[in-house]
Amino acid sequence: MHEHQGFDDAAATWDDDPGHEERQVAVARAIEEAVTLTPRMSALDVGGGTGRLSILLSRRVGSVVVTDPSAGMVQVARERIQAAGLSDRLRAVQVDLTADPLEGTYDVVWSSMALHHVHDLDALLRSLAGLLVEGGRLAIADLDEDRDGAFHADKADFDGHDGFDRHRLAEQLAQAGFGAVRFVEATTIRKGDREFGVFLCTATKGA
Repeated sequence: MHEHQGFDDAAATWDDDPGHEERQVAVARAIEEAVTLTPRMSALDVGGGTGRLSILLSRRVGSVVVTDPSAGMVQVARERIQAAGLSDRLRAVQVDLTADPLEGTYDVVWSSMALHHVHDLDALLRSLAGLLVEGGRLAIADLDEDRDGAFHADKADFDGHDGFDRHRLAEQLAQAGFGAVRFVEATTIRKGDREFGVFLCTATKGA
């Protein structure tokens, strides 16, 4: 995950964008419908930014660790978690899961619009497989393939993925040790005169 400085700078006002809030609410709803969450579960949020998705899902699970490579985002996430009165069950840590170790094991991993910023996706998926319990669930929301790069055309420094081909992502998940891969439509994002699809991909470790 790169572009940390840009996210550091944007962190304080990130949640002010109504589009970001609508997207996280839609993704949270899709995850609730696709994955059975219980109060005994421990969750891991990958590229969790301000922690908004995990705050929305917090009542469904026992605890959440929100991770992000951006120090600015993690600071805002800690403030949001405290303001929501969830510091006993949620915490935010600055970590890049493609390279940095993280202690513990988790029952469920979720992520919203973070994977397209990850250069070494295979390394991240292997890391997540290692952090999940056997039978643990993965729920990833991200952009469908955007062949002409229109979604990030306004960001000159963007060097991530222009969305994902679902078949290729399913293959990468299988190689990392996941099975029972499923895709559903989570929401859409309107930019300019175009609508971009956002999928929710679920998978099970070891299935």
